Amino acid sequence: MGWIRGEVLGRGGFAFVSKAKTNQEGSRRLPPIVAVKSAKISESKSLLKEKELLDQFSACPCILHCFGDDLTIENGEQLYNILLEYASGGCLVDRITSKGLPEHAVKHYAKSMLTALNHIHKLGYVHCDIKPHNVLLVKEGISHDEIAKLADFGSAKQIAKAGVHEQQEDGGFRGTVMYAAPESISRQEYLPESDVWSLGCTILQMLTGKAPWKFDKKDQAKDVLFKIGCANEIPEIPSNKKIISGEAKDFLKKCLVKDPRARWKVDMLLDRPFLKIAAPENCNHHLRHRLSSRLHSMMPHCFHVSNNGVVHA
Repeated sequence: MGWIRGEVLGRGGFAFVSKAKTNQEGSRRLPPIVAVKSAKISESKSLLKEKELLDQFSACPCILHCFGDDLTIENGEQLYNILLEYASGGCLVDRITSKGLPEHAVKHYAKSMLTALNHIHKLGYVHCDIKPHNVLLVKEGISHDEIAKLADFGSAKQIAKAGVHEQQEDGGFRGTVMYAAPESISRQEYLPESDVWSLGCTILQMLTGKAPWKFDKKDQAKDVLFKIGCANEIPEIPSNKKIISGEAKDFLKKCLVKDPRARWKVDMLLDRPFLKIAAPENCNHHLRHRLSSRLHSMMPHCFHVSNNGVVHA
């Protein structure tokens, strides 16, 4: 597997992501440009886990693809690397303006995210960190149409089975507070329905251009955690149809339910009127047909770095 590291796109707590050129002429194994996520061997446990999960999820077209892994020695240090699709379109959060995104675009991104979640939930995993920062935009095909793909599985967790004591390998809060489900904050409980709450927060931000929760500068961390995890409030859903449609409002009300037992599941949400789209409007006929077929076939079975410097894939 040959590649040459280029510019560093960003750094996280334990890893960094670089843009890389591949040097396998005549080989179809790798595209010309990839994103390489790297960590020191001594700090690579999370990255190894992410590689294993991406291999399990590889059949889903709405999850960032991993091409493989390898070891390199650079500047006297041994690094573990995973090679990923390069998201030339960046991450979704960078696309959201202060006025939000057009609803037809939100529908497209939401359907891709739900397709990815349906896939990983059926395989027995919860993502635990759904947010617009972790949705990457990858250009595919001859016409270079943009496909939204779910990324960053570093916080993913296996779904606990009923009656089986869950082993706390790396206990503690997972995810991002602003998008986290109430039960994840109050009880550190991570369910498939927890991803649905986070999806609702993400879609709300796409539609309005604003963070899902409003807080005053004087609010302390404990106030934020109590409001999201324990109070009866939910993120504000606009009632003005000029801001969001009735179908979008109905969809959000199914996601943003405090009690996870009453929250809708991913496979139920896939049938809501809000998502009744064929494919992105800018797709040509051939790609529309191909993408629609792939999404429908997946439903039953189923690097960009943000401005704050956090690595998302």
